[in-house]
Amino acid sequence: MRIAYVTINIASEIMHGGVGKKIKNQIGIWRKAGHDATLFSLSPAAIPFPDAQVFIFRASMQTPLFDLPRREIDRAIKFQGMLAAIKKYKPDIVYLRFGLYFYPLHMIFKVAPVVLETNSNDVVEYRTKGSFFYWLNRLTRNLTIDPAAGVIVPSQDLVDELYPNEKKRTVVISNGINMEDVEILPPTQNKTPVITLVGSPGMNWHGVDKMLTLVTMCPDLTINIIGYSKNDVGGDVPPNLHLHGFLGREQIREIMMRTDVASGSLALHRINVDRISVLKIREALAYGIPIILANRDTDLEQVEMDTMLKIPNCEDNILQNAERIREFAYRMIGKRVNVDFVAPYLDQRKKEEIRLAFFEQFLAKPSV
Repeated sequence: MRIAYVTINIASEIMHGGVGKKIKNQIGIWRKAGHDATLFSLSPAAIPFPDAQVFIFRASMQTPLFDLPRREIDRAIKFQGMLAAIKKYKPDIVYLRFGLYFYPLHMIFKVAPVVLETNSNDVVEYRTKGSFFYWLNRLTRNLTIDPAAGVIVPSQDLVDELYPNEKKRTVVISNGINMEDVEILPPTQNKTPVITLVGSPGMNWHGVDKMLTLVTMCPDLTINIIGYSKNDVGGDVPPNLHLHGFLGREQIREIMMRTDVASGSLALHRINVDRISVLKIREALAYGIPIILANRDTDLEQVEMDTMLKIPNCEDNILQNAERIREFAYRMIGKRVNVDFVAPYLDQRKKEEIRLAFFEQFLAKPSV
């Protein structure tokens, strides 16, 4: 198969992080399986994919009323250039990560069968961004969803929530770990525990505000928050809370070297999500870092191990479980996860075999 992997409107810092790593892993596995795969990205800035075809549109908005039309016109022009490149590539399948519709995104469905990947409840997620984006998404989302040949989602909950009456084919494929990238970091020798959360500003389902509660309730803990700066949090920052802002992969690894416990998102309930596969949890496990889960994980829901703490997915989960988290963090000093134990549930290669088989359902049948 020739697969055009298409991303739209993903911020450069996101592509430098876990999402970008996931895309590289997927494309790498597809190529090793004998397929031709190329990334085509419409982006507001350069991305770390040297063999991708990247089309950068003007995103700055110094004067919104003046710049917004100019930005949208520039994005449309750059997209048409990307569309021409995709047509020249002649893909058998277009694999499109769901994003907010813009004109003329609908033209991509004329190139080849499009399989759509969606990773969250977009209806609820865009509500958190304000009424303009909420209604823009509600009014245009079907321009992307309806013409798709198939949809891939990370949990059955999202199928039930977003596509209960859809006749189109859907498949649940959770996020995984590329076992070739596993690097078990040495156990720490900390005297008091260090907990790390990786997030992105403006996404309240990460629960950074809850980390502020935890660091106040447990002043003996050291907490790192990657992706957030002081300006993103506001107010006074306790001395045991470290806000690192956006970091590259090697910088994150350095912090993980000193981390006893990694936390997943703590407030997925705010976007009506419970069962899902959180990417940053898998990245932590690939380093062997013990984890805190505040939701039902698609792969790990039935797994029990002493290096994983499960807490409820509700608004007061930190208030009610602060002492459990503190005790768990102390127990995890000097420990690492047995990745071989979780590998059968998380192996990315097996997940990509399912994805590729799903693609094959939509290939054009040869004429007789």
